[in-house]
Amino acid sequence: MATVLRLNEKSSKDILLLHKYVKSSIPVEDWLAFIVLSLRSAAKKDVIANMEGKLNTHLNFNTFFVANRLTVVDVILFGILHAYTRNMKVASMANVMRWFDLTQELIVKKNGLTDVLALVPLNLDDVPEPAAPKKDDKKAEKKDDKKAEKKDDKKTDKKADKKAAAPEGADKKDNAKDGKKKEKKEKKPAAAAPVESDQSTVSRLDIRVGYIRSCKKHEGADSLYVEEIDLGDGEGEYRTIVSGLVKWYPLEEMQNRWVICLTNLKPASMRGIKSHGMVLCASAADGSKVELLSPVDTSKVKPGDRVYFEGMEGEPEKVLNPKKKYWETVQPDFKTNDDKLAFFQDKPFLIKTASGDQVKCQVATVQGGGIK
Repeated sequence: MATVLRLNEKSSKDILLLHKYVKSSIPVEDWLAFIVLSLRSAAKKDVIANMEGKLNTHLNFNTFFVANRLTVVDVILFGILHAYTRNMKVASMANVMRWFDLTQELIVKKNGLTDVLALVPLNLDDVPEPAAPKKDDKKAEKKDDKKAEKKDDKKTDKKADKKAAAPEGADKKDNAKDGKKKEKKEKKPAAAAPVESDQSTVSRLDIRVGYIRSCKKHEGADSLYVEEIDLGDGEGEYRTIVSGLVKWYPLEEMQNRWVICLTNLKPASMRGIKSHGMVLCASAADGSKVELLSPVDTSKVKPGDRVYFEGMEGEPEKVLNPKKKYWETVQPDFKTNDDKLAFFQDKPFLIKTASGDQVKCQVATVQGGGIK
């Protein structure tokens, strides 16, 4: 017999009790209180304001709301926000839309619950450029008519000149040639549709060794660093990457250090600065630590060396298509083990070095942490 658990309008104690009963150590109390006070009984405009503000900002650097996987917080928020999908706009809450689409895939679609909660089609394309102002239709029509008349006149004149100069019987030959040309054009087959490759999803990610050449605080955001990272793009070419690591690392520790970066994400603007990638970090399950990944032996690597997973090699995408959700699909399987080494499922992160050595990736102390 199925049991239905409802979130009380004035309290979150019933959900919290269930959370403790399953012996979860993930801190969810603050989020449950926020849900009750700011979403459950709030006016529509206030819910939308929170979606555009607190929720969207939080998801800048998080796949889910509390941990590196779905929790009761994501499930409750998904249920509440399902009623507001018509108000989700990519211009103001792209992160919320991305999270919502991934969550409905994991909760509703994968568990066959579409009869309980319908799947919501979301447009995750970039905000379109403003359309160019339209010219006056009447003026445009007149210009087009004049151009067409001029072209017709020129064609007529050329045909008349050819007929005058051609010998008898040339007209028949010309007509035959014209007929053959038309047949050739009509017989030209349509281009075949591109076939989706069976390449593994994780091999489409371009994960590389990077070296932070300089780092400074973002002038418009207290929680963000702006790093210039050598990723092997060329002599003296460094990528700008924005990271939310101010809380976890002092500025001096972000200078001249080795890191592991995901380099083929679609560039995104972070408070006015375009970020061209993401530094990978491991997060403790209880949210108490966030640590940068780095090569185990930095003497054998160089900026730009690629990370691969044995038996799952392939050519990375030039830029990951956000609609395909390659990163969101594999990210929950990125983790550190008890030896603080980075893994994808049961395969270690391995760096392709010029010498042919296999170099693994590690963090300082986080064991069993999710990587993102």
